[in-house]
Amino acid sequence: MLRAPEARDRVVFIELLASPEVGTYLGGPRPRDELEPVVLFTQTANARSMRLAAKLGFTEVERFEAYGAEQWFGMWSPVTPSG
Repeated sequence: MLRAPEARDRVVFIELLASPEVGTYLGGPRPRDELEPVVLFTQTANARSMRLAAKLGFTEVERFEAYGAEQWFGMWSPVTPSG
């Protein structure tokens, strides 16, 4: 039976994507600190999306030109950067 993904599934997805066995067929395992960030693309002209992204805690990664307009790429991750 299929169901919609839930927050409790995150741990399982990280384990799968960090697994050397699974990673063998997906280009290699990925470091845990690079898994499960949520990304967002929107046009900078979309003020409502930009406000919502900021409210949800997304941080800007880059801006670029595509589809004839400036695009915004942001990332949100529950992993606290070490530093």
